[in-house]
Amino acid sequence: MYPEANHTPHQTDNIDLRLCISLLFMAFGYALLSVCLFRVLAFAMNSTSFFMLYVCTGMPLGALFAKLRYKNPLTGVLRGAQTLVILALCYPVLGWIIAHGPCPLLETAQYQIQFGALWKQLGYMTLATSPLFILWGAAEYSGYEAALAAPKVQKYFYLLFVWGLACALAVGAYTIPRLGWLPTVCIALAAGLASWMVLNLHKFQNKKIVIIAACFAAACFAADLFEPVYMKSILPGGLHRIKEILNNGDMLSDAPLPATGRESRLIHQSWGKYCHIELVESNVRGLQYVLGFFDGSFIWASLPVGKISGRLDDMAFETVQPGSDVCVLGAGGGRQVQQALAYGAKSITAVDIIPEVFPLFQGDLAWANGGVYVDPRVQCIAGDGRHYLENTDKKFDLIILPHTESFAATRRAAIEPGRFVHTVEAFESMKKRLKPHGALAIVKSVDRENKFFFTCANGLAEAGLNVKGLSTFGEGNPYKIHEFILLATLRDYESDYFPAAIQTAADHPEPPVYYEHFPKTPALHDSSPWTMGLSGLFFEPNTLKKSLICIFLLAVSGTAALMLFSVRSPSVDLPPYKMVVILLAGIAVGANAVCLENALIFWLIPWLFNPLSAFFVGAAVFLALWGFSSFGLKHWKWIALIGLAGSVGLLVFAPQWQSVAIVPALIAAILGSGLLFPLMGIHYRKLLIVVFLADALGGLIGGLLGVWGPMLAGLEYYFKLLPAMPFVTILLAGAAVWGQTGRE
Repeated sequence: MYPEANHTPHQTDNIDLRLCISLLFMAFGYALLSVCLFRVLAFAMNSTSFFMLYVCTGMPLGALFAKLRYKNPLTGVLRGAQTLVILALCYPVLGWIIAHGPCPLLETAQYQIQFGALWKQLGYMTLATSPLFILWGAAEYSGYEAALAAPKVQKYFYLLFVWGLACALAVGAYTIPRLGWLPTVCIALAAGLASWMVLNLHKFQNKKIVIIAACFAAACFAADLFEPVYMKSILPGGLHRIKEILNNGDMLSDAPLPATGRESRLIHQSWGKYCHIELVESNVRGLQYVLGFFDGSFIWASLPVGKISGRLDDMAFETVQPGSDVCVLGAGGGRQVQQALAYGAKSITAVDIIPEVFPLFQGDLAWANGGVYVDPRVQCIAGDGRHYLENTDKKFDLIILPHTESFAATRRAAIEPGRFVHTVEAFESMKKRLKPHGALAIVKSVDRENKFFFTCANGLAEAGLNVKGLSTFGEGNPYKIHEFILLATLRDYESDYFPAAIQTAADHPEPPVYYEHFPKTPALHDSSPWTMGLSGLFFEPNTLKKSLICIFLLAVSGTAALMLFSVRSPSVDLPPYKMVVILLAGIAVGANAVCLENALIFWLIPWLFNPLSAFFVGAAVFLALWGFSSFGLKHWKWIALIGLAGSVGLLVFAPQWQSVAIVPALIAAILGSGLLFPLMGIHYRKLLIVVFLADALGGLIGGLLGVWGPMLAGLEYYFKLLPAMPFVTILLAGAAVWGQTGRE
C-alpha cells in the first residue's frame, strides 16, 4: 500500500491518520490561495464563470502530470505539500501578473464587449493562473490516489477535500477584509507547512521545527508590513482605472491633466467586505475632488464644500420642496446627499451596499465630502437599498437612484447577477414608500440608444406610476453613450416640473429630449434575462451566441479527446459502451455540481444582496452538503433516491425559485448527487484519471452555461432546466457503477 505497509498495524494506522491530516491541510491551503486569487481577479474582471474556466483547464493538466510523474501516490502528496509552500511564497508575483492583465471589459473604446476580446482575456487569464491550478490539480489527484489506496480512508477521501475547500472559503472571506491579502496568503503557507510536516513527522527534530517557525513568523511580519505597498503596486491602469489618476492623467481619456502644483495622491486603501476600496485626492479644473475607486475602477466622486451642480441630479432635487424627506440609494461618497442638504432637505437616508464607506467619511476623512455623513439630518444605512425600503415604514418625498450603475461598475459586472433595483418588483416596493406627492428619480450616466431609458420607463409604468423623462442623446460623444433622468410619481399626482426643466437644461452639453410617452418595450423583471438590463448595453449582439457555440464545441471536442485517451490507456479493459457511459457520467457529475452550486448562489443573491457574499456563502454551504453525502456511500442507492426526489421538487418549485419552498428540494438534489464522484472513483480506481478529467470537463461546461444561460433566458428558465441535471447525472452514474462493486 505505502512504503510503511510492511510495518506494524499501529504504524499503518498512524500513516492513515497522518495522510488524512495532511490532505485536509493541503486542500485547505490550495483552496485558500484560490480565494486570494478570486479577489485579485476583480482588479482585471469579475466573473465566476471565468474563474471556473481557469480551474477546469489547469487542474486536468496537473492531474495528468501527477499520473505520469508519481508512481507512488504518497510521494505525490508529499510533493503537493512542498509545492504549496513554494507557491505561497511566490504568490505575490502571481497576483501582480494577474492584476495587470488585459481587461477588454473596461478598455474597449466602443464600450461594447467584442467576442474576440472576451475570449482573448480568457486565454490570458487561463495562462496566468495556470501555475496555481496545475499544481493544485497534481496535488489533488495524488491525494485521491493515496486515499483510495488506504482502506480506512478510502470511503471518505472526497470528504477531506470538499470540506477543506469549504473551510477555505469561510476563512478567506473573513480574513482578507480583516487581516489583508498577504497575511491570508501566509495562512495558506502555514497550511502547506503543516501538511508537509505531518507527512514527515518522524524526520523532524526540535531544531528544525524552531527554524521553520522562525521563518514563518518572519514571513507573517513582512506580509503585514508590506501589505499597503504591495496593494498599491497592483492597482491597475487604463480607462477609468486608478493608476491613470495617480499618474496625474485623465482616466476618461488617458490624456495628461494640466499641472496644478498639487499632484493626485492615494489617501486611503483597504480591503472591504465586497471589494478593495481606494480613495484618491485630486485637483481637477481647480476643484479638489476625492475620487472613490472599488477594485481599481472609478465609481464616484465627492466635493468638500458648497452646493454643486449635478445637472440631471439637480433636476431631481428641484422637484421637492425644502423640508422634504429624501432617500438616496447608492449614496457612495455622498455627492447626492450633499445636494439634498443644499436644497434644504429635512432628513436624508443614505443607503449604500459597501459598508465601509460610512465609517470612512464619518472619521478622519469627513472633510472629503463636507462632513455630510456626520450631519444630524443624515441617517446612514449600510445595506441593500431595495431590502431597506421593503423593511421600513418610513415614507419619502424623493427616492433617488443616482448613477447606481456607473461606467466602471456596469462593465465590471457585465456578466454577473446583482441585487435587482431596476425591476418592476423593485419599483413596486419603492412606490409603497412614496408620500402622496413624492417622486422616484432614476439618474443614469450611461445608456445606448435609449435602451435602458425605455426599459426603466416601461417598468415604472407597469409598477403603476406616472413617468416622464429627459434623455440627452450622445451622438457627439465618442463613447456613444448618453445620460437620462426618469421622474415617476403616484398615479393620482401629476407633476408639471419637467416641461419647465427643459429651459433649465438648455446649457447641457447634449440638448435633452423630453418624453411623456415612451415606446412599448419589455419591462425588466426579477426573472428577466440579464441582457435586458445594463449588461445588454455592452455585449456585441452575437457575443453570447458565439460563446455558447464555443461551449458546445468544448464539450464535443473534450469528450472525443477523453474517449481517445481512455481507449488507448493500457489499464482499460472495458467494452466501449461501458467506457462511454463512464465518460458521460463523469461529465454529468461535474456539470451537475456547478449548476447546483450556481443555483444555490443565485437563490442567495436576493437574500444576501451582493454576488460576492452569495458566492462565498453559497459555495461553502454547497461544498459542506456535497461532502456530507459521502457518509452514505454504503447505501448510495437510497441516497440517490433522495437526489431524484430533489429533482422532482426542483421541477415543481422552479417557477417560485425565489421562495423558501425550493430550498429543501435543492438540498435534497445536492445531498443525493454529492456522493457520485467518490462512488465512481472507488469503483473505477484504475480509471481515476479518466473520471477526474471527465468531471473537470463537466465543471467547465456547467460553469459557463450557468452564467450564459441566465444571460440569455433568465433565472426562472435556469431553474426550470435545472431539475434535469441531477436526474440525468444520478441515472448515468448509477448505470456506470451498477454491478461493478468489488471490481477493483
